[in-house]
Amino acid sequence: MSAQTVKDFIYTKFETLPNSGLEEEDPFSRGEFEVIKELCGHLPETIEGKRKIDIIIDKCGTKPKGTGIQNLRECIIQTKWKYDVAPEDKQVSYKAMIINFIERYFYIICFATYALEYSTKGYEKKFRDWVDDKKELKTMIENGKDKLEWSRTVDAEMLEKLKEMMADPNYKENLSKLIRTIYEFAFQTYSDLPRGPIKNNSMKKLCASTLSEILPQEISERVNKKIEDNPNTSHDFITLVGMVSYF
Repeated sequence: MSAQTVKDFIYTKFETLPNSGLEEEDPFSRGEFEVIKELCGHLPETIEGKRKIDIIIDKCGTKPKGTGIQNLRECIIQTKWKYDVAPEDKQVSYKAMIINFIERYFYIICFATYALEYSTKGYEKKFRDWVDDKKELKTMIENGKDKLEWSRTVDAEMLEKLKEMMADPNYKENLSKLIRTIYEFAFQTYSDLPRGPIKNNSMKKLCASTLSEILPQEISERVNKKIEDNPNTSHDFITLVGMVSYF
């Protein structure tokens, strides 16, 4: 096999990605997490390392683009979606998984950068030594691996509008409009999520927490007392709407 054939084979396998729509996806799909952006800003040579490793990550992803193993960037995003709708006890494990994925992604980019620098030098320096020479990297990933929006930032203006609607003495007459507005509020907040169970559950959870937040104190106390008196009472949005209508 000629050297050119080997070179062409390596280029096809590791430098190209058929039908890649990566440039059209959102920043997280491109792997632009805060600590990764910090890494690329601090060490410009990691930009090329990231570009090359992203091609390999995509080749490991879902078919038809990948081989069906695992796309590390997508794992971070999908696990974050699960975290958003999980109860608090499960969020702990999901958060640990997300942080682990981000840390792994960070060091894979570092390794790709190291390989680009030392592959032609016979790897005369070990990767461990390469990292040790750049002590700021360990501090960077330690401080930045959990820099994600762990809770959604909601529209404060919309929330105030909902509170005004709920404070109206005739709020029951406008309850259908209130419910519709809360659903629209939740939809806007999770507009970036694709359709499916995760998006639906995220919206339902936000609807319930939003309604609880805007309740006048008197009604809120009655609802909370009813829930305390019957621990089996569901905290879902429909149940809360029913109790609000009753009171």
